[in-house]
Amino acid sequence: MSSSAPIRRNDPCPCGSGRRYKDCHGSLATPTALPTVEAQVNSALRLHQQGMIDAAERSYREILAHDPGNAIATHYLGMVAWHRGDPHEGERLMRESIAANSSIPDFHNNLGLLLRDALKPEAAIACYRKALDTDPAWFEAYSNLGLALEDAGRFDEALDAYATGIAREPRFAAARQNRARLLVAMARYAEGWGEYRWRLLAQGVRKTLPDSNERPLPASLSGRRIALASEQGIGDVLFFLRFVPELVRRGAIVSFTGDERLLPMLERTGLFAGGLSVGPHTRSLASDEVTHVGDLPWLLEANQPDRFPRALALSPLPERVASMRERLASLGPSPRIALTWRAGTASAGPASTRLKEVPLEALGQSVREVRGSWISIQRFPREGETAAISEAMGTTVHDLSGVNGDLEEMLALLSVVEECVGVSSANTHLRAALGGSMRVLVPFPPEWRWGVEGPASPWFPSMRLHRQAPNGSWSSALADLRSGFLD
Repeated sequence: MSSSAPIRRNDPCPCGSGRRYKDCHGSLATPTALPTVEAQVNSALRLHQQGMIDAAERSYREILAHDPGNAIATHYLGMVAWHRGDPHEGERLMRESIAANSSIPDFHNNLGLLLRDALKPEAAIACYRKALDTDPAWFEAYSNLGLALEDAGRFDEALDAYATGIAREPRFAAARQNRARLLVAMARYAEGWGEYRWRLLAQGVRKTLPDSNERPLPASLSGRRIALASEQGIGDVLFFLRFVPELVRRGAIVSFTGDERLLPMLERTGLFAGGLSVGPHTRSLASDEVTHVGDLPWLLEANQPDRFPRALALSPLPERVASMRERLASLGPSPRIALTWRAGTASAGPASTRLKEVPLEALGQSVREVRGSWISIQRFPREGETAAISEAMGTTVHDLSGVNGDLEEMLALLSVVEECVGVSSANTHLRAALGGSMRVLVPFPPEWRWGVEGPASPWFPSMRLHRQAPNGSWSSALADLRSGFLD
């Protein structure tokens, strides 16, 4: 078993809570605890924190072989089980550890994380509240509580949770970022965009606090050079680039650094007189003002929905359009409808991310009576999925998923199809850039750009929204989708 230097009481706890060891897992030590057991626990936690999961698991099991009631080893063995994709065993072990010692706030918080991932928001909320009852000073838990409250549709309470965490630690960037998302979703734009500036610190893009002396941009930007830096994914970048025409209208010379796949499209807009370059960081002149694209709504005071700019207009290459038109004509008659049912990348464990996904059979059944040529643009479809959706729809769904590998080709395809259906992805933003319509299936809780309610978003006025219910049901949304096609 690996060994390591002993943890001092004032060192950060290796479990990753952010608190001192003496206030976290060091508080588990009892007068009868053997020093060798404590050292084993410290070593196992270090291995776990360093991502050495197999070694950490072996250490936890060795500890339990000699000390079957060890609460820390039991709990973090549960975390290992969850990490390996077995949330049921993870929950069992975590609850066992809490039964052995309920005074450790991390235990309640981690169980809350697992339960939220298992789509049990109310149970997760109870866990986070227990963590805060156990340690009221632990401000980080307020952000987790807020996320679970969002999952439950309790948006005002979620805002309160984030605000409480921020009041306890004004530099709590993660809570400020989460609060910003929710404020914008709730149409409280002026508050939301100001808080959104904290996302760069929360995501590690920037190490400094937002400049409190910075102000929104003036009406005239004549002669000013603004270098826009990319951030987040292609879809988000396209969303925020809608503000570039306003910068140019005010007289700015704009440049952009980002994903090379976007640059030819952006060059055709004629808006980037300052130049376009590849990379995560701007290559700007000394006179340029470097701005991340996500700050543009705040800098341009995008607070009135009736004045929101439309998506940045992009034009497909004519030769690509002609080729794609021929390709789609060979697949069947109009209307041609592009379809996607999943977006995002799933992962298991404490750092899990959620897919935006609609059940295949239910989606297929809902549009079974819709006549037209259906075209799958699902990125990386799983084996058998295209056949399954075809069977549910009672017609052939043509698999053009490979087009996702070429943005110019996808832009051409989206310019040719008459309609799109599916969850939002980068393709949604390309469709918006063409001025096209789409029937967007919006999971609950919704992303901020779709708002918290209603059939439309002021950011995408040509798109119809079909919302998953707070209880996870897609029945009403898919019924609405069906009637929208057949009416």
